[in-house]
Amino acid sequence: MIQKIAFIGVTGNLAPFTYNELLAKGIKIKALVRNFDKINKIQNFPTEIEIIKGDLNDIDSLRKVFKNVDAIYLNLSTQNEKANFQPEIDGIKNVISVAKENNISRIFHVSAISVPFPEFAQGKDIFINKIRKKGYQLLKNSGIPVTFFHCSWIMDVMEFTMRKNDTLQAFKPIQFPMYWLAGKDLGRMISTAILNSNHDLTKDYIMQGKEAITFENALNRYANTFNPKLKVQLAPISLLKFIGIFNKEARLAGKIGTFFSNYKEEFKAEQTWKELGEPKFTIENFRD
Repeated sequence: MIQKIAFIGVTGNLAPFTYNELLAKGIKIKALVRNFDKINKIQNFPTEIEIIKGDLNDIDSLRKVFKNVDAIYLNLSTQNEKANFQPEIDGIKNVISVAKENNISRIFHVSAISVPFPEFAQGKDIFINKIRKKGYQLLKNSGIPVTFFHCSWIMDVMEFTMRKNDTLQAFKPIQFPMYWLAGKDLGRMISTAILNSNHDLTKDYIMQGKEAITFENALNRYANTFNPKLKVQLAPISLLKFIGIFNKEARLAGKIGTFFSNYKEEFKAEQTWKELGEPKFTIENFRD
């Protein structure tokens, strides 16, 4: 049984949904943190989480955070395709190496549904997904049992990354609906998997919500939960690409929009729901 876990990615927007669930269920956490200022800015960050300063490129700090833990939880991200050190490739290589030194018996890894099902993108790809697929294969071939959580779009992204004061800003067009999942459901399901992980097999969980919703409909439904209603601004992908010539953030948004422009997600979460429980939250109540 897992009693203590090393948590990498604890300052991410979705991390609280998982670490709060784990702490509530009695699992102790050691977290690897590169920037202490981020911790100080997180409201109500749990004091019981043990913080180890360092990053994935620092083997000594990995040794410290992996000492006397039963498992590793990874929630990594890729932002720069030209970076010399890629967390989801080079960082994962370091994690595997030090995990073996410490006889870690299991790794939990948050991924994307486009990794096991690249066909959903209908021939398109993006550097984020290419890098993520390489990390996925590294973990699968590591010889360490890994539990993967392959996520569809998370509802909370609308609040964390798309909301600018009284406006939701995103891209169009995206033709087909996707199975949006609330961060609270994600955290609860992940914690259930961690508590029940008493087998030595690698496992893939598909993390999807109950309702398939188009991108534009999801934003409008979320905007309607506010009084007064939030504005919704959807920029054409072609415009984002043009602005991206001068603006890095717009350039990345244009690439993401292009990847999802013809994305056709299918429902694949039946087995996940049987083992981890069904999602409970909707676009209308995930913030409650």
